[in-house]
Amino acid sequence: MLSIRSNICLSVILLSHIGFLSAQDLLYLDGSGAVANLTIQSGADVYVEGGFVANSVAGGMELDGSLYVGITSGSITANWTDNMASSSVLNTSSGTVYLQSNNAQNVYGPSTKFYNLYLNNTSANSGGIQLLSNIETLNTLTFNDGVLYANSYVMYVSNNAGNAVTYGPSNNSSYSNSWIVALYSSGKLDRLVTAANTYDFPVGSAAAPQLLQASTSATFAGITRLSSSWESSSPGGTSPISFSECGTPYNQLSAGGEWHLRPANGGSYGTGSISAGNVSLIGWGLSTFTPLIDNQFALVVRAEGNNLLSGWTIPTPSCSSLAPYNTAGRIVSSNQVKRNNLTVFSDATSQLAIAMSNVILPLELLSFNGHNAGDVNVLNWETASEYNTDFFQLERSESEQNFTGIGQVPAKGISLSENKYSYTDLAPLPGHNYYRLKIFDQDNSFYYSNVVLIEMPAPAFQHSVEISPNPAADVVTLHMFSSMNDRVSLLLFDELGRLIGKRNFELFSGENNLSMDIAALPVATYLLQVQSSRGNAPELFKVVKVH
Repeated sequence: MLSIRSNICLSVILLSHIGFLSAQDLLYLDGSGAVANLTIQSGADVYVEGGFVANSVAGGMELDGSLYVGITSGSITANWTDNMASSSVLNTSSGTVYLQSNNAQNVYGPSTKFYNLYLNNTSANSGGIQLLSNIETLNTLTFNDGVLYANSYVMYVSNNAGNAVTYGPSNNSSYSNSWIVALYSSGKLDRLVTAANTYDFPVGSAAAPQLLQASTSATFAGITRLSSSWESSSPGGTSPISFSECGTPYNQLSAGGEWHLRPANGGSYGTGSISAGNVSLIGWGLSTFTPLIDNQFALVVRAEGNNLLSGWTIPTPSCSSLAPYNTAGRIVSSNQVKRNNLTVFSDATSQLAIAMSNVILPLELLSFNGHNAGDVNVLNWETASEYNTDFFQLERSESEQNFTGIGQVPAKGISLSENKYSYTDLAPLPGHNYYRLKIFDQDNSFYYSNVVLIEMPAPAFQHSVEISPNPAADVVTLHMFSSMNDRVSLLLFDELGRLIGKRNFELFSGENNLSMDIAALPVATYLLQVQSSRGNAPELFKVVKVH
């Protein structure tokens, strides 16, 4: 056992694989010099029940092992107080600080940079862990038990790995046992988001966690971090709201509260937007919200700083960003609300809340695709559910602009099961065929599906030639069938190969009769060449002139 009662002014090295316990004592650093005042090597565990204070001029603590501040029983106060101009935990450290107590713990250190910070405080009802300054965590922030109160400060995690913020035991699923009370507009949980990852923001109130997850398929433009907080009530009220998604009206905002997820570049909030890819958002903790009904609620957005009820709107893209019918994000038992593949994210969409509808949200289009089948194009689509859907109008374009209707297919109307549909375009355009569905609800509102491109192969050119009469005295007639319009030239050569006559004709699709007068020619055998403008090889025929 190592008793740490007095100021540490000398360089002390605590070796690895040895556990030290400082019962009810304070770890107090008040040294100076170029080297660390205290070194805790990898594998060493140091327990300090009375807290940590650093007033060192320089040096600080080299922490590669584990430092446990506080105990999980008794009534000892164990705060973290770092008065150094630079972090008392040297930046080259790789160890973990454990804050553990059943009493309130204060954390103060304007320059503190923890490498790993592990929260295990069970005193949520009597104070929890209180931030008294901005704090940065360089590697991992683990929520094992208890509540961290941000107050008016920022907990910043500057590691862009998805698992840089995590929870401890498996029974802390979705941070149900431990989270940060980052109440808008003062406290914040900030994360570095310079990689494609799923980022957890376990914010909430003192009573409940309200985890927000943001998944991005690509890096952001101008955003280096995201700043999260939770607001227990929504400014501007909850009803009435009057906007629709795919023809289905939302009538009320849930009174449960709202998330704030603001883009930031460094410490400057409200900058940047999506550059490429997309963002999916999941809000957890539905029990906080006014009782919801399966498939009749969705995540909606509002610009930061807008407190008007009329400011709420649908994120982009609407309709298709909804989670599928009866899946996680649409049903209450999943404990989450979800939007997928959002293509617009900025300070103009940073407030997130749950809107409710009196009816089931609209048709769920699972897929729309097509393929060429010889002379026709076949379109197929599938729905997961339908509510008051009237019919599907097939539209076609040759340039992905100026679509025109080519046919209709009745919808099921109301259906809670998957439905498959098909339509065959019997007269597709040569080359490019762009198709889309125009989906009509029974109130005559409509919206569009994705666009499908089908290439129609050019038909093979076919033709045949018969000559009569042959031999002939005056006129020969070419009976020609052509599968499409063409231009042909008839060239007549004598026995020495000299061109002695030529005629050009327009050839139309179907049967054609072309005549050539040979009455003035001497009796002989001639060669007649038929040449197509389509580049086919010329055809040669012998023509015998008699009389």
